Amino acid sequence: MQSQQSWVDLRSFAAVDDADDPAPLIRALDVGKASPSMRKVGVAMTEGLRLAQARAVLDLGCGLGDDTLAMAAEIPDGGQVTGVDVSRTMVAEATARALGMSAPVSFSVGSALAIPFPDRTFDRCRAQSLLQHVPDPPAVVNEIYRVLQPGGRAAAFEFDLGTSVLDHPDRSTTRTILDYVTDAALDGWIGRQLPRLYREAGFSDVSAVPYPVSSDYDLFMFTMRRPLAQLVHDRVLTARDVVHWLREFEELHRAGHYLGGSVGYLVTATKD
Repeated sequence: MQSQQSWVDLRSFAAVDDADDPAPLIRALDVGKASPSMRKVGVAMTEGLRLAQARAVLDLGCGLGDDTLAMAAEIPDGGQVTGVDVSRTMVAEATARALGMSAPVSFSVGSALAIPFPDRTFDRCRAQSLLQHVPDPPAVVNEIYRVLQPGGRAAAFEFDLGTSVLDHPDRSTTRTILDYVTDAALDGWIGRQLPRLYREAGFSDVSAVPYPVSSDYDLFMFTMRRPLAQLVHDRVLTARDVVHWLREFEELHRAGHYLGGSVGYLVTATKD
């Protein structure tokens, strides 16, 4: 059994490079992105970036590259969209998905804490579900500000794990599980901090809109396996507690009563 810090690190997308088989995580990401609520977030981010006037777009933490490709279809002729991700596996998958397409995109490996481009390279930057995986979110927002041109637009979306809800008859155990996941994350409250971080970095015209996002049952179970094991390892819950909780949870799902999700915040901002 691994230490708490170890499993927290494994929740970051960078850790997929160390996985024996990254396919389950890739499938989980695809499922999450395909949900109606996340598609709605994606549309709102695109609208907030005002891509019709964009020439050089950065997709920071691009993951599988689907959003990078979608933005490439929205920019004017002659524009370019660049996807950057710290994970080699993610960049390789994104590059493979772009093969055979004439989209003006490129992908590269790089850290959001030190974006590998000069000052004022881009006029748009998109960053979705990125800051919850980095140790220094303010530094990332400062980097976004640095690489944007004056007048450039940024759009960011982050979940606030402190708003997570889950329907389960065992309120005490459910509260323990959700609070543990929030507190074990690198920053489980990053969603509610997002507008302040962008203002503190120097952005103006900062707008923040909350989006409730329902979670898929299978995706939720995939992401909870490791935290539940860690709760037992840390003696927060017993194995019997977890097994009983899961049994009731699965019964609710089979009866068609599953309901879970959390709130994320979409921030758009302008660099003066």
